[in-house]
Amino acid sequence: MAPRVLILPTALDNYRLAVRETARKWSTEQAKAYSRLLRAGFEGIPEAYARVRIKKDERVGNSLFRLYKIEHHYAVYIVVDDSTFVIAAVLHERMDIPAQLRTIERLTDREYAALMGHPRPKS
Repeated sequence: MAPRVLILPTALDNYRLAVRETARKWSTEQAKAYSRLLRAGFEGIPEAYARVRIKKDERVGNSLFRLYKIEHHYAVYIVVDDSTFVIAAVLHERMDIPAQLRTIERLTDREYAALMGHPRPKS
């Protein structure tokens, strides 16, 4: 079965903001290119997870969240199983990532349950 990469509404909002900010700061063409890079990065999460899982666990502290660097952003994702990945947020590299993760954890519980049909595992 091909891996599924699902995106929560908060992450979709983060992604759209990143693209809008790129257009505002640089250009529409640059924003389109950056959008494609981010989307390709999202689709690359399962392969990256498979590589990293063998070497080390890339979880952030005790969190279920994992980070995947895409250009100047991090895709914050949850591994449901080896073929299902849920992107919870898209954060700029200059953000205070630990503080953002604490906020995201509270925000995404309901989104995750609505998407997956069950509550997010806590540990």
